[in-house]
Amino acid sequence: MKPTLRIAVLAAALAPLAASAASPPPATRARAAVPIRLPGAKPHAGFDDMGFVPALDRIVVPGGDSGRLFLVDPQNSAATVAARVTPAGRPKGRHDAGTTSAAYAHGYFMASDHANRSLAIVRARDGKVVAHVKLAAGSDYVRYVAPVKQIWVTEPDAHQIQIFDATFGQGAPRLKRAGTIAIPGGPEALVVDAKTGRAYTNLWKHTTLAIGLRSHKIAARWPNDCKGSRGLALAPKKGLLFVGCTEGKAVALNLANHGAVAASAKTGAGVDIIAWNPARDHLYVPGARSATLTILALGAHDRLTTVATIATAKGAHCVATDGRSHAFVCDPRHGRVLDITDPH
Repeated sequence: MKPTLRIAVLAAALAPLAASAASPPPATRARAAVPIRLPGAKPHAGFDDMGFVPALDRIVVPGGDSGRLFLVDPQNSAATVAARVTPAGRPKGRHDAGTTSAAYAHGYFMASDHANRSLAIVRARDGKVVAHVKLAAGSDYVRYVAPVKQIWVTEPDAHQIQIFDATFGQGAPRLKRAGTIAIPGGPEALVVDAKTGRAYTNLWKHTTLAIGLRSHKIAARWPNDCKGSRGLALAPKKGLLFVGCTEGKAVALNLANHGAVAASAKTGAGVDIIAWNPARDHLYVPGARSATLTILALGAHDRLTTVATIATAKGAHCVATDGRSHAFVCDPRHGRVLDITDPH
């Protein structure tokens, strides 16, 4: 065989291998997503923020237009109604109706109530709404900041984070207004890092902010390589902050190196809320437009690699994990949650 022909044949043989190495795995239904019905949730519900509460060992799913808070048991995928926060509305698929975010602390949920533009304080043991606290503007994310015993609420329409001092004791928690943090061009997403004494949020484009938990001042601004900055997930033991980019990408920022980009990886398009599983060193990145969940593994030298791409549903843009072997992806168009077993 002539050398030139031998090279051509070898190149042809290696081409499929090179293509498979460069491209993420195709969407697969291996260990297919298991639908979880949420009692009282209807199609086109406006699901948004989801989270895992270790103290309850439950995934908390604010039910959007249904007005309900749901709890999902990660051990058996059973869903129950934890509370009726606000009256149900006509499902419109929006993220600013009913209840869409909730923080848990000391036996209570602080849940957004869009009908009353307030926080509803819900007693977890019986689901009773015991108080409401008015907000300055429409809310997005609600977080309990344990190191300073405060509730932080992002209010994107007002470009600010509203802060409440929280007092826990006998009876319902008492929330007292403690000021606001101006975030022009945001805020989008919110995570709290007790280790560094900072919270992190995004501007809608290109930038992630670090905010002092006690000073309430913006301590740093970091380019995040996102055309559209959306979800955040913290890996404190790794010293990394992950950013979800709506165009279809996840980026890792090195907290010890002034937020420098440590790694990035392509995912399905339409990224919003993301979640980190520390037990497996996996990042879960749903794509609402691609209808997929991309599972990224964090390896040596902070490298991100795709280990699975699993079919979900159109509009599935939010995710939470139990920190063991499951990811729970919202399916707003069908008013349900998808339970996905991590295949790796």
